Amino acid sequence: MPATPDDVRARIAAADRAAREAATAAEQESRAALDRLKARPPAERFAALEDGAPQLLPEHRRELLRSMREQPGRVDPSVRPTARHASAFAVWRGRLPFQAHQLTRDALLALCLLGGVGLAYHRTPTSWVEVQSDRDAPAAWVMPDGRPGGDRLVAGRAYALMRLVGDEAELRDWHPGVGYAVARVPIAWLRTRSGPR
Repeated sequence: MPATPDDVRARIAAADRAAREAATAAEQESRAALDRLKARPPAERFAALEDGAPQLLPEHRRELLRSMREQPGRVDPSVRPTARHASAFAVWRGRLPFQAHQLTRDALLALCLLGGVGLAYHRTPTSWVEVQSDRDAPAAWVMPDGRPGGDRLVAGRAYALMRLVGDEAELRDWHPGVGYAVARVPIAWLRTRSGPR
């Protein structure tokens, strides 16, 4: 015969009662075990914690550990006398193995930061220039893949001046969908400009 909804509710209520009674019994047993361990010497309490104290609930394990920390006669580590004969370098050297991971991470981050700053410096134009004359000037533009990218500087157009190489200026011009074209022209052909527009 199938179970009715009332039977199911009764079973759930009975299981809930049994679970609450088991939790209460476990809490009482754990509390009794904690009281017994607190009455024992510190060495036995440590031994119980080393074994994992399976008879204690987690909150009672923490309470046992707290009772051992707060036992009378113990000196707080913050008030212990410190050795004053070690040099700062000796102290740093002694802590070095524990800080190797952090030092390595910091060094790698600094290296990435310096690399990014160097790359930005290398790729940023120093100024904007244009042809001095009213007519176009010849220039051999080269694309990143080595193909020719044009054969002249357009009069009145702004070009990014990347660097000066001897008496020549290295210019860069953006070609949409392809990349930057680079050309070298004599500095005497150019004059500075306030911006790209």
